Amino acid sequence: MSYRKSLLVMACLSFAGCGYTSTNPGEGVVFARFGQVEEKCYPAGFYFYNPFTTSVYHVDLKVQALRVEKAAAVSHNLQEIHTDMVLNFSIDPQNCHVLIKTVGNDYANRLIIPAILEILKASTANFAIEKVIQERPKLKDEIVKGLKGRLAPYWINAHDLALTNFSFSPEFARAVELKQVEEQNVAKAEFIRQQQIKKGEGELAFAEGQAKANLLLQNSLKASPELLQMKGLDKWDGHLPVVTGGSIPFIDVKSLTGKP
Repeated sequence: MSYRKSLLVMACLSFAGCGYTSTNPGEGVVFARFGQVEEKCYPAGFYFYNPFTTSVYHVDLKVQALRVEKAAAVSHNLQEIHTDMVLNFSIDPQNCHVLIKTVGNDYANRLIIPAILEILKASTANFAIEKVIQERPKLKDEIVKGLKGRLAPYWINAHDLALTNFSFSPEFARAVELKQVEEQNVAKAEFIRQQQIKKGEGELAFAEGQAKANLLLQNSLKASPELLQMKGLDKWDGHLPVVTGGSIPFIDVKSLTGKP
């Protein structure tokens, strides 16, 4: 066999025994040769490797969303809580090989989810059941702070956490419903009381005004007999009584006309 043919055969055998891998933008590559993880996280690109001696790990370096549903916890007053959570996190692109070396490629199930569940329970234990929803931002910040401290040694950055779909025990749900009904009844009773107060104040003001008007009229009548006679004229239909017992001093014409 000629030298050139030998080189060609060796080249074919080499390529036949080679593997290659390519990555998308935002991904890193970690190689492990003979079971030993290399101390480097390779950026996105195209790589050749020996598939018989080398394992390849693709690591997503973009911000990822990890959802945990119906996570169970207990409040400070020992009430059961369930909630859905979404954690936004990312892996340090310069140290992704450390995560693969210490935890493995299944880091979400082996590391992140257990950390979320444990820190959730530790955080809700500081809140009474009625404060969990009212102080949700404070509870979220406490959980995120705990996750940052737990995941940072593995070069995982916890960015933000969403707490959604809180659910409570049936006993607490009934207690909340009864409390809402009670608050509505108290508000209704207060509204009726305020309306009665306004009505009473209106009636009192009307009575006081009527009394003042009567007093003014009374004083006017006392001061002016002529006004009393004018009131009588307003009520008189112009007919004299058919039977009388004497004179009719009903109207003093002289006093009204001013003539003697």
